[in-house]
Amino acid sequence: MSEAVHVEEGTLRTEPGVAYAVARLHQRIFAGITERVAPHGLTTLQFTTLSVLSRHGAPLSTSQLARRAFMTPQSMSEVIHALERKGFIKRNPHPNHRRTLPATLTAKGRRVLAECDDAVSAFEDSMLAGFPEKDRAGFKQTFGRRGVYVWPVAGPCFRA
Repeated sequence: MSEAVHVEEGTLRTEPGVAYAVARLHQRIFAGITERVAPHGLTTLQFTTLSVLSRHGAPLSTSQLARRAFMTPQSMSEVIHALERKGFIKRNPHPNHRRTLPATLTAKGRRVLAECDDAVSAFEDSMLAGFPEKDRAGFKQTFGRRGVYVWPVAGPCFRA
């Protein structure tokens, strides 16, 4: 038989920890983005992929996109095929590596991304609407591009 574990009074947290709060925030943001991009025929992961392609400005392979979008190459492959079927991206063989098919945005992909960007930007602004401008700027600086370095133990997979 196993013995009961005795827990000292006052050693258990009474409020959720940081990891729980971040996970809840992620869920809410994911749902909010999904709600805004779905009318344009996209999922949140497809929107993220188009955004990564746009920001990078040059063709990216499936594995490069997967790393930048925090996805597995297998999952990214499914996203790429869906975006290609919808005409939002095109893939052409790499001149030096014929089996590699880097993706680029099409004109249709750029249009839908611009529409979605407007909706997602408005959503992001609404999330921070109750904060003073100084706090908003601090939040963006902390969790913007440098925010990916918050957990150095995660290693290079967390770096954009």
